[in-house]
Amino acid sequence: MIQALALAALALLLLAGAIELWWGSALRLQHRKSMENIEQRLVAHAPAERRTMPPRLPGQRKRALLQRADGLLMRADLPANRAIYAVIAGGGVLLALVAWWRIGSALAMPLVLGLYGALVWLWLRRRIEKQQQKLLAQLPDFLDGMIRMTSVGNSLPMAFQSTTKSVAMPLRRVLDRTLSSMHAGADLDQALAMASRPYHLEELSLLHAVFGIGMRVGGRADHILQRMSDFMRDHAHARAELKAITSETRMSAWVLALLPVAVSVFMTMVDPAFFKPMFHEPLGHRFLLIALALEVSGGLLLYRLAKSL
Repeated sequence: MIQALALAALALLLLAGAIELWWGSALRLQHRKSMENIEQRLVAHAPAERRTMPPRLPGQRKRALLQRADGLLMRADLPANRAIYAVIAGGGVLLALVAWWRIGSALAMPLVLGLYGALVWLWLRRRIEKQQQKLLAQLPDFLDGMIRMTSVGNSLPMAFQSTTKSVAMPLRRVLDRTLSSMHAGADLDQALAMASRPYHLEELSLLHAVFGIGMRVGGRADHILQRMSDFMRDHAHARAELKAITSETRMSAWVLALLPVAVSVFMTMVDPAFFKPMFHEPLGHRFLLIALALEVSGGLLLYRLAKSL
């Protein structure tokens, strides 16, 4: 019964992840198609000798799963090394062993590991959102510097290189990686696309498309950059207003979703005898499975409610 309950809990977690990926697949597919159309137009206007494949990234030979994990840590402003993985995995194993020791049942280990994984994911998402906000706040000022450099006659690569020196972190990290790829022989738009790929920001994707159009087609690059800078400021202002309006609803959803789990874990750790029948009796196993199913379904419904605002 314990093994069946653990497998059912794992299946519910996998089902929740699959539903989340399915709900977001349509939007990601639309964004991917729009960016592919822009890149195809750029390639169509490019000369034949410039249609070369971009150089490989240093980490491109890694396994796909490890590379995605490194990109996740990079978006969260964390060093992508083995020490971070060891600390995160060690914390989960230690917490699971403590739960097993306090409760006296191996059934507590997958439940505590699932809760720990959700908390780590929320922590990483919070760090990713904070870094994305910093990047988006720095982009308009960076574009203003490029506008000043291009208005006096500098080309886009020269203006990009000159403006990068006065940019602070975390945008400076992306720009330095772009300059390294440019020194290796890549064009500005290709170098920026490779450097910004782990961050999954639409503004950076739009910026490298604008750079490609400006370098291949020509025109007044300062006017395009000025309009893009104004658009980014207006978009950031509208996003901040929307976040302020919906903050109460989103916070209520988080509290309603996490409060039952937090209270249950706290009471189980403080007084294991109180919840002992839930882990040692067959009827308690059924109640625990029903509670887990209700918690996952309720969390998904609250997530969709907060996401629809």
